Amino acid sequence: MDHRDVARNGLDEYLTVLKKTVDGLTPTELYWQPSPNVNHIAWLVWHMARVEDSWYNRYIGGGEPVWTADGFCTRFRLPADRGGYGDSAEDVAAFPKIDIGDLLEYFDAARAKALGHLDGLTTENLAETHDDSRDDAPTVAWVLSHVLVEEGQHLGQAAYLRGMLRGLGN
Repeated sequence: MDHRDVARNGLDEYLTVLKKTVDGLTPTELYWQPSPNVNHIAWLVWHMARVEDSWYNRYIGGGEPVWTADGFCTRFRLPADRGGYGDSAEDVAAFPKIDIGDLLEYFDAARAKALGHLDGLTTENLAETHDDSRDDAPTVAWVLSHVLVEEGQHLGQAAYLRGMLRGLGN
């Protein structure tokens, strides 16, 4: 087992649990916010996919994100440069009504490309950094762990919202 297996296991677990978390939720439930400053589940699913798509393509594999390459930004009626982070409460509230199946299709496409990049990583690649506008250009190893942390954090938020809506085990 190596870094690729660990990252793949984490990514697989998060997406499997996420799909169970959203299974059976109505569009109203997917867009429900307990208060105006809380992300709704649909936005969280999109955000998780965008983060993975952005980070893996920007820092690990290079190339164009699935978001633009496969036209998901056009399908979802969102700007091509909308990164999936830094959204205001107003941005989250105005997020377009997108079918959960379409959101998961984007996530699956982003995941497939991310895994292709992951499969090509060697141990030597883990210390690499890529030119970046950030002062602290991240290493490939940091990106692998950061994506897992992001997805764990937001999966927990989505599961909590589902629990608020449906209670335990529903």
